[in-house]
Amino acid sequence: MRFLPPEYHFLTPFKSPYLLRLGIEKDGGYIVDQKILKNSNFLISFGMAEEYSFEIDFLRFDKNNKLIIFDFSISHIHYFREIFKNLRRIIKLKRSLKDLSACIYNYFQFIKFTNLKEVNFFSKKITPNNDIKNDISIHKIFDEHMKLNKKNITLKIDIEGTEYEIINEILKYHEVIDQIIIEYHDTHLRKKEFLDNMKKYLNKFHITHLHANNYQGHNSDGFPINIEITFINKKFFDKSYKKHLNFPINKLDYPNNPNLKDLKFSFGEN
Repeated sequence: MRFLPPEYHFLTPFKSPYLLRLGIEKDGGYIVDQKILKNSNFLISFGMAEEYSFEIDFLRFDKNNKLIIFDFSISHIHYFREIFKNLRRIIKLKRSLKDLSACIYNYFQFIKFTNLKEVNFFSKKITPNNDIKNDISIHKIFDEHMKLNKKNITLKIDIEGTEYEIINEILKYHEVIDQIIIEYHDTHLRKKEFLDNMKKYLNKFHITHLHANNYQGHNSDGFPINIEITFINKKFFDKSYKKHLNFPINKLDYPNNPNLKDLKFSFGEN
């Protein structure tokens, strides 16, 4: 157990009794507040890649749920390249037909999922303000794509570093966002920026859950390098909630990498 220094104590989560895991029990699953989710029927997902069990579970939670996804790292072209790469490696005896079959299967699952009537998928990169060919801004997403669904939004963000750049634009829409599930990366390299981001979010939201991504370890001060955070809008906050000091939480959290132990940390006394 790593005991975090006092400078991180303002991040101590409130203990909600309504926490629920959506997605698989490894990398790709995240924690939401299910009481809030009952009235939050629209998910905006920034970052999906080839693991979208969170999005599938969101649709299963309520038959009226819908979602919109933005991820430039995944597309039909991506799968064509992977299939072609596997074919070349089979010829060179570096891959098996089993590998090719798995790649084709994943592609058809992607087609099946993104063609659901409840799903809108865009192979676009999230940016704070730019709207060029392969990029899309936060402004365009909320003001154009979300015209008919501007309230009670759940927002999931896993975009490998760009989360630092979009915070000011995200907070412009805090009134319509019920909860945010976000993964912050490289806190060891961007500590000041990370803490500044947290202070901005905490003006409008409360933290109800934290989980360390164990694909990397702790910073020199004990804080996780990559951290998953669940925020709820302050309008939903219950003053009876106490603080939760120790993480991970049994039967709720699971190691992102199941071959490694989960990272333990505490906001308790040093």
